Amino acid sequence: MPAISNHDTPRTSVLYVGRFAPAKKVSLLIEGFAKAAERMPEMRLILVGGGEEESRLRELASHLGVASKVEFPGWIDDLDQLLPFYRRSFCSASPGFAGLGLTQSLGFGIPMLVADNEPHSPEIELDISGGVEYFASDSPDGLRDALLHKWDSRDILPDHDLSEYTRVRYSAEAMAAGLRDAFENRVPSISNRGAL
Repeated sequence: MPAISNHDTPRTSVLYVGRFAPAKKVSLLIEGFAKAAERMPEMRLILVGGGEEESRLRELASHLGVASKVEFPGWIDDLDQLLPFYRRSFCSASPGFAGLGLTQSLGFGIPMLVADNEPHSPEIELDISGGVEYFASDSPDGLRDALLHKWDSRDILPDHDLSEYTRVRYSAEAMAAGLRDAFENRVPSISNRGAL
């Protein structure tokens, strides 16, 4: 997945892609977003996904007065269909544990805000790329501050270096080459080391 050019689309959105489950803490994202939107009224939140907490999340957005700023497009796992959402985003967020969505976001050249004290999946090693910014777990204020910080740097996106770093190390081809090297007891090439 290459970095996506801007195409003159305003980057005003925070993007979440994943399950609406308690461990993902999507409600925390809505709370932090609502606080950030008080300062930046043009900011929007896109919640791509679905799950057991969807009705609760919609109610929370309404209760916090941001329902008109929060979009629920449903479950989408096709990259071409996700592209328009990444084009509108200045960052993605993982308020609970980070997983494969981190690889996807960085592959599109979009940085991710990640809670600092969660049981993250192995993909968190991508923080070495510079595309991850941590905020204090379970802190709506910490998330608000991180969102406002990312808002200020939205004009430099997408980050093509971040996208290339991720593509070289985490594409299907890189992962397959890393597995092949492991099975053949070979030292992986530099481009495949992140794939093991």
